[in-house]
Amino acid sequence: MLEDKELIRRIQNGKTEYLNKIAEKYYNDIYYFCRYQTGSREDAYDLAQETFLRFIRYVDHYRYRNLKGYLLTIAMNLCREYMRAAAKTHSQENIIDPAAWHSILTSSETPHADSRTRTSENAVLLAEALLALPQTQREAVLLHHFYGYKNREIARMTGASYDAVKSRIRQGLQKLGKLLDPDDFREHL
Repeated sequence: MLEDKELIRRIQNGKTEYLNKIAEKYYNDIYYFCRYQTGSREDAYDLAQETFLRFIRYVDHYRYRNLKGYLLTIAMNLCREYMRAAAKTHSQENIIDPAAWHSILTSSETPHADSRTRTSENAVLLAEALLALPQTQREAVLLHHFYGYKNREIARMTGASYDAVKSRIRQGLQKLGKLLDPDDFREHL
C-alpha cells in the first residue's frame, strides 16, 4: 500500500484515480468524527462527502504534513459551520439528539471502539455529557481521546495555541467528571 505522501504526489501529478485510495483509507474516520459532532447519520454523511470534495478542490495546494489531520481539520471546520447554521434555527439542545449519540457510542464500527461492552444507559449518559460541553472542548476531547492526537497536533488542526488545547481538554474532562457519576463507569476504566 502506498504511503500518503506518495498518493498525494501522484494525485498532484494528474493521477486522480488515487483520490479513491485516500477516500477508502480515511472515510470512516471522517464520517465518525462528523457523526460525533452532529449526532446525525445523514448530516455526517453529507459533511464527510463535502470534506472530500473540498480536499479534491484544493489538492494541488496541499503540502504534505499529516493527511488524516488535514482531512479532520476540513471536517471540523465544516462541522462548525453546520453547528452555527443549526444554532440559528434551533436551540442547542435540539441540534443533536442524544438517542442518535447512543447508536454512535454503542456502534462496534466506530474507530477505536472499546472491545468491552458498554451499557445503553451509560452510553446515553456519556452522550448527554459530551453534548453539554462547549464545541471547542468537545472537539479537543474527541480528537485527543477518541482519535489519539497529541495536544500539539490538535493545536495545529484547530488553530488554537498549545496551552488553549491543554486547557480545553482539561476543562472538558473536568466538566465530564462533574456530569457523570464515576461509579457508573468504573467497570469501563
